[in-house]
Amino acid sequence: MDSYRRGKPWGKLVKVNSSETVLLFNRECTVGRKKGCYLSFPANKLVSGEHCKIVQDERSGQAWLEDMSTNGTVINMSKLVKKQTHMLQSGDVIYFVYRKSEPEQSK
Repeated sequence: MDSYRRGKPWGKLVKVNSSETVLLFNRECTVGRKKGCYLSFPANKLVSGEHCKIVQDERSGQAWLEDMSTNGTVINMSKLVKKQTHMLQSGDVIYFVYRKSEPEQSK
């Protein structure tokens, strides 16, 4: 990820139980195992090549996550499935990798 882009970030991801953050500059940020992803987890086999994308609408400022994975993405303990989108709000907890012992409700 290139965190030295010009301009002001429109959002950030904060790692749970850590002060580690990822600033979001692009209107569309991909998350996955592939090298070209904005946020890349190359060594994690539970993350799909293109796992999901986080997109901000330029007009409204609203952001949403679209799942593109095989295993799904969990937001606030609700599982999204491939092609499903979820409007994001400040404070949402996103799991790109989750354990089977965690809740798997679908919205």
